[in-house]
Amino acid sequence: MERKQVQRFITDASVAVKWFVDEQETQIALKLKQLFEEGEVDLEAPSLLGYEVASALRFHPKVSLTLKQFRGVREALDQMQISREPNEREWNMAFRLSLENMVSLYDAVYVAFALSGRCKLVTADASLLSKLRSLDAKQNVVTLADLDL
Repeated sequence: MERKQVQRFITDASVAVKWFVDEQETQIALKLKQLFEEGEVDLEAPSLLGYEVASALRFHPKVSLTLKQFRGVREALDQMQISREPNEREWNMAFRLSLENMVSLYDAVYVAFALSGRCKLVTADASLLSKLRSLDAKQNVVTLADLDL
């Protein structure tokens, strides 16, 4: 029996926030999440995803989370089981990418996950893509708007 190859993506907080807040491109983000839940795609993210989503929602202009809602967001992300700590190679790659591309180490960790996993980083942060200078980094990042599902 032949096994179906599942497409794999790294998702950053700009995408994950859209799973909880209705904003531009939310429908695409929800489709990606649905495909993950159905086993059609695989998602992965560095462990900082939870912190970044929590912070983005805390300061989001459209959202005023209660503690109960905050717990729900945290539990939903935990249940997805997509986040993990970067390994030594990914940390080193992230540091190099941060220096070469003049991006934060936070952003560089997501890109390092994509390069290490030979897959695409999906982001709703178009400015990240515009900051990337190295070809290998650029080739492994796709904006949510350009994602072909």
